[in-house]
Amino acid sequence: MTVPAYPTPEAAEAAFYAAFETRSLDAMMAVWATQDDIACVHPLAAPLNGRAAVAAGWHSMFEAAGQFRVRTELAHEIRAPGQVIRIVREYLIIGQETEPRPPILATNVYRRDGDGWRMMLHHASPLQVGGPPPARTPPVVLH
Repeated sequence: MTVPAYPTPEAAEAAFYAAFETRSLDAMMAVWATQDDIACVHPLAAPLNGRAAVAAGWHSMFEAAGQFRVRTELAHEIRAPGQVIRIVREYLIIGQETEPRPPILATNVYRRDGDGWRMMLHHASPLQVGGPPPARTPPVVLH
């Protein structure tokens, strides 16, 4: 399988969520960095460290999951040379449901590799529902 190059963190993120929706392990792992210093934390689960553990975690999730759609909304972004951190709200619609479930807050970290951008970390956790809406903040650019 040819590993695609992602020209931007946003392109890598779009590929990540497309792989998530289609439950394609090959497409999912193509988004992740090839180094072994990657990590993934699924909601309410222990961290998965390294490519083998991350792949096994996604494989298990895809085997257990039914059909779903996911919509994301950017909550915050931090940009530095060669690295981008994107905090997004994930809204999942399961099976034949018409309304999304309560949001999940995810932190996605991308690093620029020789051939483009790759995911280093995905950390998702339930977002407490209720209270005032979150404040919108502009992206932070580090020099």
